[in-house]
Amino acid sequence: MEEYKGHISAPYNFIEMNEKVYEKQELLGHDVIDKNKCSGLLEYEIDAKTPIIVEDGTEHFYKNAYGKTAIPGSTVRGLVRSNLQILSFSSIADDVQDGRLMYRNVAGGKDRRRYNELLGNKSVQFRDAHGNNRQMSVLSNVKAGYIKNIGNNFYIVPTVVDSIRNLGEMNYYVLSERKIIEGKYQNFEYLRDQKPYRLQNNDGSFEQHLEKGGRKHYKGEENRDYRPYFQEISYKLSGGRKVTGVAAPGKLECNGYLLSSGKMQEKKVIYVIPEIVDDKEKYIKVPKEDIDDFKRDYEGRKNQVEAMDKDFFRLPEEGETKPVFYIRLDGKLYFGFTPRLRLFYDKRIFEGMKDSHINAGRDYCKSIFGYADQGEGGESYKSRTAFMDAVLVDGSESREKRKVILGAPKPTSYLDYLTADKDQGIASYNDDFEIRGVKQYWLKDKVDAPEDVTKERVVSAFYPYEKGARFRGEVRFENLTDAELGMLLWSLVLEENSNQNIGKAKPYGYGRIAVRLTRLQLLDYEKLYGRNQLSLAPYVDALGRAGDYIRKAKEDMTAFLGQEVMENPRIKHFFMMKDAGNILDNDKTRYMSIKKEKREYQNRVTSQVKLQTIEEVLEGKKPIANKCSDCKKKHNNRSSSGAAGNKGNLQNLIDKSKK
Repeated sequence: MEEYKGHISAPYNFIEMNEKVYEKQELLGHDVIDKNKCSGLLEYEIDAKTPIIVEDGTEHFYKNAYGKTAIPGSTVRGLVRSNLQILSFSSIADDVQDGRLMYRNVAGGKDRRRYNELLGNKSVQFRDAHGNNRQMSVLSNVKAGYIKNIGNNFYIVPTVVDSIRNLGEMNYYVLSERKIIEGKYQNFEYLRDQKPYRLQNNDGSFEQHLEKGGRKHYKGEENRDYRPYFQEISYKLSGGRKVTGVAAPGKLECNGYLLSSGKMQEKKVIYVIPEIVDDKEKYIKVPKEDIDDFKRDYEGRKNQVEAMDKDFFRLPEEGETKPVFYIRLDGKLYFGFTPRLRLFYDKRIFEGMKDSHINAGRDYCKSIFGYADQGEGGESYKSRTAFMDAVLVDGSESREKRKVILGAPKPTSYLDYLTADKDQGIASYNDDFEIRGVKQYWLKDKVDAPEDVTKERVVSAFYPYEKGARFRGEVRFENLTDAELGMLLWSLVLEENSNQNIGKAKPYGYGRIAVRLTRLQLLDYEKLYGRNQLSLAPYVDALGRAGDYIRKAKEDMTAFLGQEVMENPRIKHFFMMKDAGNILDNDKTRYMSIKKEKREYQNRVTSQVKLQTIEEVLEGKKPIANKCSDCKKKHNNRSSSGAAGNKGNLQNLIDKSKK
């Protein structure tokens, strides 16, 4: 191992998973009135410390049913619930969707060797038409075929060509765009003359470049109007391996499909796939769990796919058939819409989650926010809280439209999301791994300017409300214990000098807020039921007791942990990230550049540099590079030293002026 010389940063980090889950013994029924429990309402105010946007889909701030600018109650609920999950040592399993993720590794990274082995990436030798020995790079395990949707069951259907001699499982043909464009192939006018123009490079000459080692490299002019497609054609075949002509369907001796996949840097090939086989006995049924995982992968990526590309990469609809590439190897099936397809990882996400989370019963989070059991005949429990919209009471909308790049950290980024035994070093979803924890965004003192907002397909534009905007919201609750009410309050306001993130564009610094409790009223059952006449004001002011309730929640967690809760490492790490008095320079908490001239992210992946821990970032420790290209060697992780927790006086979060 050696110190990594390049830049590494991210706008987020992870609060580690708790080993133990605090489980509740029983829950109070909703039809029970318990005078010893807390019911009532609380009011809070949100102060925007940076520009803030909770968009309504029109580039402007959300407006509620009354036409008022507001932060939806569901958005505030999500923030408080996430905080409470961490502070109460609840399970995170309900918020993690199990399944296998997918990956493509054509450049570098831990699984590059495995990826190439599964595809059968190798060079084969053959004699051309003139008797000369030639080398050809093939993916010997990849076959072409078709995927059919029959009654929402999916089948892979082979082609009439099972394989091409000496090329492994390969049964499709590769055409060079450069030779087509430059007229070096005859009988390909059909491709050159089609409108709209269907090739990835414009009709012009290619420039020849010499790479290191003397390898020739050709660069064409990109056709910016190109979109991936497949279309029915006929073709002429010579010698069993070479396509010598392409025409409209029915014109030539062989039938099939032409497929040209998504843009890749300087890609210059298209594929001819033989026609589908007419034999239902050869249909290969795709397991439902594979279809579910494929759909989830597609949903996670489709915002990065241009609008007109989405139909190409989606699964076929009912009764539809599409060309596909697939691998059947060691009892497993992989499929996709390009020969270098995305592969399923070997292990499911839950294989990296602690058993205490998967098997957890009723925890604080379930007790307060409720739950719905997805299993057959499973029980459910209604939330004991109701979050109202936080309505704007002061502030103005920006006159300037802001733009940011769409995107979010992806779980497939194993250098960020996963950790492993210290002797193992780097782990992916093909190894023994553990989920790193709960993602949290760093606070920013000011908003970042995105690196490049010229690519409209990945840009999100909006009009935020300016710094200083103020919102007021309300939460109603019923039948909470003193400790549960304290946990709800603590999760809302956090600690003195704590800030939080809410809304859109958090990675760029938008939506940093401070939350302050302004009212706490508890239902007085004596006033409500102890008189002969109905009381119109059955509530008592309890704002001054808010700190006492929070202390009871902390005492409950201290008893569970066997140590002072604020000294627990994960609680300290959480408040380190929320400390408004110790906000890092934006350069330490920004997305890494992917521009060619900088290559920050690419260099990090090549060197296999794990995301630093919260403490390492705060202490300015240098990251460590894992230099072995395929990560077969073992490396030791760095150890983290302790850091002081963030303790504060809760009274500054409580507005005593309304006592």
